[in-house]
Amino acid sequence: MRIEKEMEGEGVAELAILSPGDVFGEMALIESAPRSARAVAHTGVSLLVLARPDLERWLGAEPRTAVGFFVELLRVLSHRLRRSSTGLVLLYDLSQLTLQRFDDEAGFLQAALERIVPHLEGNWSAAAFLYNEFNDEVSRVGTKGPRGERLPETLPLAETSNRWLDAASFCVALGGKTVAPLGFLVARNEAAMALREKGEIEVALTAAGQLVASALQNIRHDAEERLRARLQHRQAHDPL
Repeated sequence: MRIEKEMEGEGVAELAILSPGDVFGEMALIESAPRSARAVAHTGVSLLVLARPDLERWLGAEPRTAVGFFVELLRVLSHRLRRSSTGLVLLYDLSQLTLQRFDDEAGFLQAALERIVPHLEGNWSAAAFLYNEFNDEVSRVGTKGPRGERLPETLPLAETSNRWLDAASFCVALGGKTVAPLGFLVARNEAAMALREKGEIEVALTAAGQLVASALQNIRHDAEERLRARLQHRQAHDPL
């Protein structure tokens, strides 16, 4: 299950990826308020539904047993709040980075890796890749973490979607205005991950990748504008 939300002017934002054993919609058991997001099944799923009237009857019939339910519910909410806080801090750090001036894309990507990896829980390493449209190749331009240098030196362009390269490595495509991506971010965790952890990493790195891709487009646009200005200056001073 994917938890999604419509963002005004930005399409659909992916908030979470749920795996077997997870719960969603639990806030409806606590407060009567409109849903803040929607849940979409992307595979076949089986759901167990608990409505608020059923919960209230259960509380009246077996109050001691129901206490354990609320303890577990609080644990789930606490975990999600901690994850949300970590994700917000990561995006804030990256947004601050985008306010700085970078003249080259590789330098920005290395700085982005320096911000991203410390926010990931586990034994993470990461690498950044840029696509060169002139030779149609993807090259690694930066690494971070104890095993960053062991990550691939290049990636194929055949797959341009976010995906798991293997059980431990997640790849984020940095989409641009063309069919080919601007580049990629690859993060690898040497520690074993549960399905829930992998889902949380997907959401966090996808959000970070969108911010990084937007900044890359701005850097590339600025570079093209500087080149255009130099050419116009040369033509003005060296007429044929």
